[in-house]
Amino acid sequence: MFAEIAASFQHGNVYLKVMLFLGFLAMTVVFERLIMLNFVYNLDFTKFLSDLRKLLTPDDTSRALSFCKSVSGTSLPAITRRALEAAETDPTTIRGVIEEETIAFLPRIEMRIGSLMAFSTLILLTGVLGSIDSLWNTFHVVGVLDTSEKQASLGTEIASALNPTAFGLLLSMLILVGYHLVRGMAMRLTERMHYGVAVINNLLVPSDLPSFMPVTMGVTTKEAPIVAGGPTAPSAANTTMEGINSNANTGNNPAESIRDEEEII
Repeated sequence: MFAEIAASFQHGNVYLKVMLFLGFLAMTVVFERLIMLNFVYNLDFTKFLSDLRKLLTPDDTSRALSFCKSVSGTSLPAITRRALEAAETDPTTIRGVIEEETIAFLPRIEMRIGSLMAFSTLILLTGVLGSIDSLWNTFHVVGVLDTSEKQASLGTEIASALNPTAFGLLLSMLILVGYHLVRGMAMRLTERMHYGVAVINNLLVPSDLPSFMPVTMGVTTKEAPIVAGGPTAPSAANTTMEGINSNANTGNNPAESIRDEEEII
């Protein structure tokens, strides 16, 4: 199979050259993502957060700021640096700065990874199209040849027509392996970023900041509600008390009425 593919390259098969070019682009994306995810964006998050806790004090953030600049210019150190700068100017903006920087950085982890699936599919379809084109040419040529030459020519041409499909399958499998490798690394890095951002948020955001949720302030008093009739209208409680006092003053006590009836009898 490999010898046939090499022979097709020597004969200048256009489909093989197109697939080779697409495979080169796809593998370039794979290697670029591997370098960025392993050596640029990735770091020892546990060690970085532990050192940051030691350097970060409520009154002095300059040492923590210098530490973040020395570690990396991107990823979690860059987000922390922007949050520290916001803490020095206006502590109320720390949460917003962390959210903005995180939202701006996370898509860079997934950048160009989705294009690998497109490259894999396009290479495979190009190989199938190349095989179909070669088979068409083979059947046209066989129709012109004599009967004695048709069998040998048909076998050779059909075998060579399968070369684009075989080469496309090989490249597609290689790109799929690179895609799943890079995809898994990106997912792990994203999870670590979420953890680091949560720790930075807990470390830097002041706990006494007012909540942004609307709070309904209720006033609890011991006074009875005012009934309709204006400010001069007596309350229900005052009206009840006045009725009791008036009954007591006028002698309308129920116990005294019962005693009076017994005396009459």
